Amino acid sequence: MNVMLDLFRLRTYYTDLLGSVFILGLCVFFNSIVPVVFASETSANAKADIFLKQLLGAEYRGMGGSFVGLTDGADALGNNPAGISIDAGNRFSVHMVRFPRTIALLSKPNFDDNYEDYGQYEQRASGIETLNWAFPIGKFGTLGLSISTAHEGPFRRVNHEGKALNNFPENNLAVGTSYGIKFIDNTFIGFDAKWLRSKITDESDVEHFGRGYAYNVGLIQRIGERFQFGVVVHSLSNGLSFIDASIPDRIRRSISAGCVYKRDFSKASLSFGFDIHPPFTDGIRANIGTEVWYLSRFGVRLGYIRDIDNRYASVSLLESSTVEMEERPWKAEGICLGLGVRVASWTLNAAYTPQYTPTAETDERIHIVQGASVYTFSVGQTF
Repeated sequence: MNVMLDLFRLRTYYTDLLGSVFILGLCVFFNSIVPVVFASETSANAKADIFLKQLLGAEYRGMGGSFVGLTDGADALGNNPAGISIDAGNRFSVHMVRFPRTIALLSKPNFDDNYEDYGQYEQRASGIETLNWAFPIGKFGTLGLSISTAHEGPFRRVNHEGKALNNFPENNLAVGTSYGIKFIDNTFIGFDAKWLRSKITDESDVEHFGRGYAYNVGLIQRIGERFQFGVVVHSLSNGLSFIDASIPDRIRRSISAGCVYKRDFSKASLSFGFDIHPPFTDGIRANIGTEVWYLSRFGVRLGYIRDIDNRYASVSLLESSTVEMEERPWKAEGICLGLGVRVASWTLNAAYTPQYTPTAETDERIHIVQGASVYTFSVGQTF
């Protein structure tokens, strides 16, 4: 009997080890080929690219965005689809993210070497709503469905000619399906596909519509009872189809890899996660965070995020009173905070994270006048 138990433990150990080696191999492989793929693409990303990166719930935002090895159930849709098969029960979740109106003033030295304002970025207030649903299908794995919408700017009822509009200046829609399964002992794999529709307005207030698809492929490996490792390839896509070739249409492919440590105590549970997002062409992109639940009822989260993304945005030139489109790195960096409450089968979460703001170029200074924080709220139920 003891011999059989030892053989079982040895098999589990080598299975976990094989999964870990596989994850490491994936990270090395994609970290080597992703920069090569990017080198052949234009640098400007579509607005939908930003939208796809913001489909995290409050639970993970409060930890700085750490989710690759931690995510499970319905919250895994759109992030690491391998996680949808980890949670055994049916589960749905609703996420609401609110991005404030952000104003950033740009200044540079004048002839007297005094800094003088010359331009202004204004990022309109926006929001994202996401509904995810994951339902197991027995030994065949887990299926998931999701729908996400994003809107930017004030709601418009009519235009300047009095014609009815009843819409937002810019919006995005994603409808997706996911599949995940336990591949071998302690190894989970998953895949999701999203249909995208994007509406944007240019500096002349002309509307443009684009459509396309994006895919995610992920894997999660458990090592014993306390460690989980994950890797996911994001946004495998040929981009969006805009009629106007001048509209940025690229969906940037990326990879995320992370690990999480879990520990249960008599009255509390602890999770500690760390993610990296290569390639680091614009600087380090990583996040770290921790979560503590007390009596499985009250949770607190603390995290740190550093992320950089190239964005194609309009800037107002103050001297000439004109508007130009400009590409510039935007960065989110700082402390993240989160809270959670569980009541019966319901979980309520809220999070505070730093907003993306433009970075300064050589001999520039940037002053954020308003809009430096993002708030996220999530509701989930397991049944």
